[in-house]
Amino acid sequence: MRNAIIALALLSLAAITACSRNETTGAAQPVPASDTAGQSAIAATTVGGVTLQTSTVAVADINETVAARYGIDRMQEGLLLLVTVRDAVGDAADPGDLQLSATVSVLPEPPKPLELRAIHTEGMTDYIGVLHATPPASVQFRMTATRSGARADIATTAELYPR
Repeated sequence: MRNAIIALALLSLAAITACSRNETTGAAQPVPASDTAGQSAIAATTVGGVTLQTSTVAVADINETVAARYGIDRMQEGLLLLVTVRDAVGDAADPGDLQLSATVSVLPEPPKPLELRAIHTEGMTDYIGVLHATPPASVQFRMTATRSGARADIATTAELYPR
């Protein structure tokens, strides 16, 4: 089950990040690893019957089409936090009364609130938050989720490297 959730999160992350369209063939072209400005950090937890998985990606690595669709400025350096919401087998889950609150800190600075906004893709509801930061930076994300009276906390640290 955990592997299926990780695979789905990575597929979501891949849709947001490491592919661009070849205008002549329509085939997806992966971004070379040397172009990656950040290392993805992944963490997961379960709350109120849904599994939440967080993953990060450098803003500069986000696909241009996706960045435009979600209003993300790829010219500003930073990290995107993606929060996927899935059921126990990795399928789309209705977030229902899910409440998320997040903080972010560029270490060693203290945490500050991070706005998370819902994105809807192919029947799935996920959440994104964008932190603008100058590399090199170690960034810590913390999130609290509540649903159906249950509460869970999740934390992850990501590295942002110069291009």
